[in-house]
Amino acid sequence: MRKNYEIKISVKDIKELEKAVRKLLRSKKHKHFIESQKDIYYNIDGGRLKLRIINDEIGNLIYYNRNEHNKKRVSNYIISATKNFKELDEILRKLFDIFIIVDKRREIYTYDNVRIHLDKVKKLGSFLEIEVIYDSFKDAKKTMNDLVNYFSLNENEFIKDSYSDLFTNKYKK
Repeated sequence: MRKNYEIKISVKDIKELEKAVRKLLRSKKHKHFIESQKDIYYNIDGGRLKLRIINDEIGNLIYYNRNEHNKKRVSNYIISATKNFKELDEILRKLFDIFIIVDKRREIYTYDNVRIHLDKVKKLGSFLEIEVIYDSFKDAKKTMNDLVNYFSLNENEFIKDSYSDLFTNKYKK
């Protein structure tokens, strides 16, 4: 399983944050792309299983587990890509109930082992997610701390929940 160290925070002004990201990456070799993502979460025991449909062209089946109690979290995950996402979803719906479907627009910046996501989640708002994929947790923590400091993020505002949890908690009330 791969591992990443991640944070999530709600963002009021995503355009200002985008400027800060571009400034950070100005001198770094990086990739930038925008995706429309539809995450279909399935009810499973132990961990999470979702089919992410990207730009209605490709699907990624993603299984992950993580400690949901920390605001800075380590995720262990496996990803498998498929072009036959409609058929895969049909199979998964026969095996599992749907937990929730989350739609978002994700702007993605990647460099080295870092992924910065600027997300606009339908019915939830705008968010920043930072993921540091790692072999050395010590190095990942340093990278994350550097990024938290660069963006002047308040760690008390970090969100420990996944979008699926934020969505269901918002509408449970």
